[in-house]
Amino acid sequence: MIKTKYKSKPVSGLTHSIGAKLISDALVGIEIYDLLSISFEKEKGRRMGLFVPGWSSQYMKGESKDLLDFRTVISGKYSAPLEEWSIDLKPVEIENNKLIKEYLLCTGLGHLRNWLETKKNETWFAGRRVFQIGLNENLTQYCIWETYNDRTINKRIEKIDVPNIG
Repeated sequence: MIKTKYKSKPVSGLTHSIGAKLISDALVGIEIYDLLSISFEKEKGRRMGLFVPGWSSQYMKGESKDLLDFRTVISGKYSAPLEEWSIDLKPVEIENNKLIKEYLLCTGLGHLRNWLETKKNETWFAGRRVFQIGLNENLTQYCIWETYNDRTINKRIEKIDVPNIG
């Protein structure tokens, strides 16, 4: 199983939609599996698109404001300075937990796995890479946002196509 770096108790009204076992099961067999760690955050994911992931005051360069309606649910990260691979899971509102869990199991973890498995050239490993998956407030769309330091590498918004959601 992927090691847990830390597990914070979510603030009141929030819960973690999946645990380390489900994440580990979805990622078993990838080449970097043993290098990964999982962190369970205590506060809901921030709005996406404005700030550099992981920074509260450094703005993104380029256009990413179309992602402001989304909040991060799960992210994968690679930090060159720390030589570290990690996964961060954000808690969600308890009333949305079942739907978000289904989305992550049916779609979200597959996207994360693909990002982690994609072949990377040597220059990819310079700097800080973040792959975020976010959901809009009414759970009808998800977005995928990949950043390199303070620049957007890839982003897309899709309708959620999971039974019983939206």
